Amino acid sequence: MKIFQPMLFVGLGGTGGLVGAELDRRLRAELCGPDGTALTGLGGLAPYQLPDCLQFVYADFSETDLARLPHATAAPAMRPVFSRTSRSTHDLLPNFDSSPDVTKMLRASMPEETAAWLPPRQNEPRVTPLKNGAGQLPTVGRAGLFGTLRGGLDPVLEPLMQAIDALARSGGSLSQLGGGPVSGCDVFVAFSVAGGTGAGIFLDYLYLINHAFREKGFDGVKVYPLVVMPSAFPVSGGGGREAELNSARALVDLFRLVDEQNAPVLGVDHGDVDEELMLRIRYPHTAPIRLRTGILPTAFLFNRTAGIRPDDLRRSMVSLVMSLIGTELGDGRAARTRADDDYQTFAASFINRGVQRAAVAPSGIGRRGVSTSLVASMTAPVDELASLVSGRILRASIDQLDDRAHRPGRSAADLVQQVFADSGLEELLRRPQLPIQPPSPEPRGSSAIEAGLAARLAGMQSELANLARQAAARTAEMAKDFAPRRAVDRLLAGVDPFTVQRVVRGDPQAGDSLARLGFLGMLDQRTHTPPLPPGTRETPPSGARIRRRMGGLAQPRWGDEEVQAVLRAQDAWYKWRSHQVWHEAWKSQQQRWEPAARALESEVNRLVSAFRSHAKDEPRAFAEQSQTLYEDRTGVSYLLPPQRDLKHFYDDLVARLAAREGLPESEDQAALLMRLVGGDEWRAANALSRRSPAGAVGEVKAAVEAGVKRLFAESGEQLEERPLLPAMGVLLAAAAGSEEDAELVSKEALEQFGRKLAGLLPAGFVPEGTGPLKALVTYPRVKSSDEVEDFLRKALRLPKEARAEFRGVETQSITVVLFRSEMSLTQVPEARKMLRQWAKAKDNEQGDDVLRWRQRLGHRDDWLVSTEADRRLILHRLLNLLWNGQVDVLEGPEDSPRLIRLRLFREHGPEVPGVRLRLGEQQNGVSSWAELLRAYERWTVLDDERTVEDYCSRLMSAYPAGLTRSASRPDPLFVRLVEQIAPQQRKMLRTRRENGGERVDGWFRPLWQFWAETLPAALRLEFNDQRAVQPNLATLLEAIRSGQLDPRPVDDVDDEPHGARTAPPREEEEDFGTRRPAGRDDGRDDERDERPPRSAERSGPGPDRYAERDTDRYTDRDTDRSTDRYTERDTDRYTDRGTGRVAEWDESSYGWSSRAEEPGRSRGAERWDGEEA
Repeated sequence: MKIFQPMLFVGLGGTGGLVGAELDRRLRAELCGPDGTALTGLGGLAPYQLPDCLQFVYADFSETDLARLPHATAAPAMRPVFSRTSRSTHDLLPNFDSSPDVTKMLRASMPEETAAWLPPRQNEPRVTPLKNGAGQLPTVGRAGLFGTLRGGLDPVLEPLMQAIDALARSGGSLSQLGGGPVSGCDVFVAFSVAGGTGAGIFLDYLYLINHAFREKGFDGVKVYPLVVMPSAFPVSGGGGREAELNSARALVDLFRLVDEQNAPVLGVDHGDVDEELMLRIRYPHTAPIRLRTGILPTAFLFNRTAGIRPDDLRRSMVSLVMSLIGTELGDGRAARTRADDDYQTFAASFINRGVQRAAVAPSGIGRRGVSTSLVASMTAPVDELASLVSGRILRASIDQLDDRAHRPGRSAADLVQQVFADSGLEELLRRPQLPIQPPSPEPRGSSAIEAGLAARLAGMQSELANLARQAAARTAEMAKDFAPRRAVDRLLAGVDPFTVQRVVRGDPQAGDSLARLGFLGMLDQRTHTPPLPPGTRETPPSGARIRRRMGGLAQPRWGDEEVQAVLRAQDAWYKWRSHQVWHEAWKSQQQRWEPAARALESEVNRLVSAFRSHAKDEPRAFAEQSQTLYEDRTGVSYLLPPQRDLKHFYDDLVARLAAREGLPESEDQAALLMRLVGGDEWRAANALSRRSPAGAVGEVKAAVEAGVKRLFAESGEQLEERPLLPAMGVLLAAAAGSEEDAELVSKEALEQFGRKLAGLLPAGFVPEGTGPLKALVTYPRVKSSDEVEDFLRKALRLPKEARAEFRGVETQSITVVLFRSEMSLTQVPEARKMLRQWAKAKDNEQGDDVLRWRQRLGHRDDWLVSTEADRRLILHRLLNLLWNGQVDVLEGPEDSPRLIRLRLFREHGPEVPGVRLRLGEQQNGVSSWAELLRAYERWTVLDDERTVEDYCSRLMSAYPAGLTRSASRPDPLFVRLVEQIAPQQRKMLRTRRENGGERVDGWFRPLWQFWAETLPAALRLEFNDQRAVQPNLATLLEAIRSGQLDPRPVDDVDDEPHGARTAPPREEEEDFGTRRPAGRDDGRDDERDERPPRSAERSGPGPDRYAERDTDRYTDRDTDRSTDRYTERDTDRYTDRGTGRVAEWDESSYGWSSRAEEPGRSRGAERWDGEEA
């Protein structure tokens, strides 16, 4: 595999960590080779070391999950290698016990940074202990992050900066891997929107990643979020209702940001940093941070399709990343085009070329920045096969090592002595006695000998007293320094754990007492009174009467047998008493040394038990893993040995492995294991077993896997040997017709390859949504690329709608990337489902929903997905329909209808398709027209009809009839709404606001926003047809009223100048899910007719459900005009940001008039005034 551009992967939360771990593993397998040495010649890289142009940064609230990442779980010797390209962001949660403690601190110390999004204390959930995570509440997660950042951004920026520094210096390694100069970087940010961590901090990380690159002056950066949808999680694994609620707001926030990147707001003057905050977030101790325009062109949504497993979905995401970074910009059969020069990386070219994301969505809500993707890949599962085979080798070796007939080269007694010596207990094993000096000169005669024997015995007793003092001191010192672990570690340098266990615990069947008792048995034996030698009593030998020899004629001598017998008795007693002294001294220290001895026994037993458990469980695990490898899977296909039981493959591999290690055929697999696993691995496993016995087995198994992978990387030394695993490129070329390559693989393997390739893309394996579909097929680069591409076109069942691109790259896999783009959220079925769940929860919030704590940017936004800009555009289009008379009031008065019908065409009649919107019934003089936009938004989100997009597209393409000629007369209902109803509503609302004060703000604010802000802005929104006779509806109405235009009746205008597409006719008109037809009882939730309309809830100064509604995505910008913008006189004047004009309120007509703030604008009249019509 080659790398053509630097890559930074950022994994957020548990999901991001899992995706990153899989990407790390795949990259090391592809780049470093099976044995890890493929890049060792590249600038002195160590085995399994990735080049610096590939960097990983992880962030998670859970330190436990961070501890499972590859660079944290690698063998101690390999951790520096892994840590060079991987970094974890630790301690992201502040040192508080519960979430209310954090929010209390934030409100006190960072009010400016948190006031816009941190909910009030009322009904605040309590997440405790906070160290376990955010409790699946994104707002709690973001609050925790801000608590950590209260002292500055360094906790997040430091690992990012380190990674960026490494990327900036990676030009040398990148060029050796096939890339050119470092001119850009692809950043992939993986997270799920289901939980509290990823969904809580992803937005801030997108900003801080951008900030880190800007601080380093690193240009050409593109950020691609990889978003895992809630469907990827079972209910028991983080899915369900809470996950869906989290994802609804997360997707809205993410794609509003993407939309702003694709269609940035222009016209803001330099210097006023607070004027346009849509792209800025304020953090402590720094100026507001904004995203560099164009850095975030889209985000990829990954959802589960039928049959795909969570781990396979993560592999799909990894395959996408590897395909994008491993494909060269402009390579392949086609010559590099001029369009390629517009992009710095292949990822940017493939994802962004020819895509129109700035266009408004068909529904008018948002733009087309949403992308979905699914990836299918066929690989040779080297890691999985190596794990399977090494597990079986280890199991067979354990059975043999555990067999007592299997003995090490050295005797067990020698090993026990070694343990005593290495533990510092050699004196305890020997129990030395103090020497007794022989008499000089030797006494002669009975009296002298008897006196000498008595003196000798007295000297022994005196030396025993001295020995007791010395032994007490020595045993105290030995007990203090007792370190049996060190001794076992040294023992493991040459023997296996099963031998260690026999040495430590003893072998009851051994003949030697040392081997039989073992190390621990000997320690225990030293605490008991030693057994008396035969013929010896506990009391000192009594004084013996030495008789004269030869009938009393000869004096006795010291060397006489009678004297020697007494000396032997004294020596035996003295030796026993010396041993007893040592035993008593050692026993007196038992409380000090025994815990370490018992701990050693537990550790050895734990280690051996872990290996025995592996041996016991391995047959079942082997069968399950084999079945998993060979079973049909969605999105992942494995190229495997043809034998389904892998027995022949295993036997062949073990024989080749033994031959490579130089073992004779008579040796068993235990000998092979001892060749593959050295003392360092055994010692590392022993150390790891204290924390994780299973991890200790994994350490040894990893050493076996390394040997197996080295064998995979080798070709057979004998010519008749075929590779254990045929290369993917050889198989592909053979299948495409290469006779030369066909000779290198078996017929069975070639047939299996064809079957696997044909089933790589099952039916229904396409990304969700309705946008255009592209396909990228990467395959091993071979000589006959034309034949291979033709073969792949026929063999792969690519979707008919997909525009396919084929690329031959340096890889050992075949990957198909399916990429759907140019969509809004409402065009992705699962996203629509999440938004529907949120809408239902808003209408009937349950106690544990705590919706205000499932957002990042503001808890006051009461709209499902639309922004104020969206609503102005939608209302503009609906007003165009109203101008044309395409809005029928079906129920209620025209001033406040309960049900209206939007006709898609100007014709009348039951066959004309239309949309029914239920506005509800209002009271106390409030008009239901204020609910028009909310009803439209709910229809676009809640309706499941496939034709909704077509209907929306038609509605959102409406123009006043005759706009490019002399225009048409506005429908009376339009005139009535604009010139009578709207001014009356504004006057009524102002009066009620003055009378009710702040307590009615929640009811008042959304109504006022519609009548006084959204409606005037929609009337002033310019037509996007340059041929229009007037720039907007307001000036068009003014021109007709002033006589500048001579309009014709709508029915007399037959032109359709704007190319709106025709919506399909409907057999039966419905209201798109807003009303339940009579007699239907299908269990669906139809909220619109079965409960009071939401506008009715706001028709008077009752409970204030909108009191905390935020009309802006980041800040409540509408509140910055004055302290009370509804009653003070200076609130009757404001500057329109879009046109730069000053609008003033006319009390006589309850309408707005506008004038130019600066000279130079003269297009059309700028006044519309209700009372003058």
